Amino acid sequence: MTLPALDHEALAGALRQRERRPMAIEGYARAAVLVPIVVEAGAPDRLLFIVRDGGLRAHAGQVAFPGGRSDTSDADASATAIREAEEELGIAPPSVRVLGWLDDEPTPSRYVITPVVARVEGPIVLRPARDEVADAFYADLAALRDPARYSTDGDRQFLGVTYTMHQYDWRGFHIWGATARIVRQLFLLLDGAAR
Repeated sequence: MTLPALDHEALAGALRQRERRPMAIEGYARAAVLVPIVVEAGAPDRLLFIVRDGGLRAHAGQVAFPGGRSDTSDADASATAIREAEEELGIAPPSVRVLGWLDDEPTPSRYVITPVVARVEGPIVLRPARDEVADAFYADLAALRDPARYSTDGDRQFLGVTYTMHQYDWRGFHIWGATARIVRQLFLLLDGAAR
C-alpha cells in the first residue's frame, strides 16, 4: 500500500478546521501527550512512541506517546506535552512545532488526555528518563497506516460511551488503549485530508 507523502501544512489546516471535542470530567486530572511526527532528511515521517517503565504506578509497560499530567505552570496542553516530551525523552522544545490538537481521551486511570500533534525536526538524540521510560521506538507513519497492522478487540463501555478497542502492531510492539484511540483519530483525519 503506497500513500502520498504527508503534507504537514494540510494536516495543520485539517486540525484547525475540524470541530474538536474537549472533555472535562469531575475528579479526572488533566494530561497531555505529544503525538510526535519526526521529520528527518532521507527518512520517512515517523511516529515516536515510548514504553512506560514496568515499575510505574500507572500505565506500567504500556506503549504510549510521551506526556503526562498537566502542571499549574503549564500555559496549555501544548506546554504540558512539550515539557513532558523533554523530561521523558530529551526532545528539545525548539525542535517541536505544534500542528494542532485532537479530541480529548479519557482513561480508566482517571485522566483526560489532550493529544497534541506536532512536527518534530530530526535528527533527535533520545535520552529516555530511566525512571519513567523503559524503551522508545519509531514507527513509519505510512507503514503503520497499513490496514494489515490494525485490528479491533470488540467494544467496551466506559463513562456511558461505547468505545471500539483499536489495536496496532508494530514490530513486536502492541499499541492499544488510549494510545491506539489517538492513533486512530490521527489516521482518520489524515484519510479525510487526503480526499
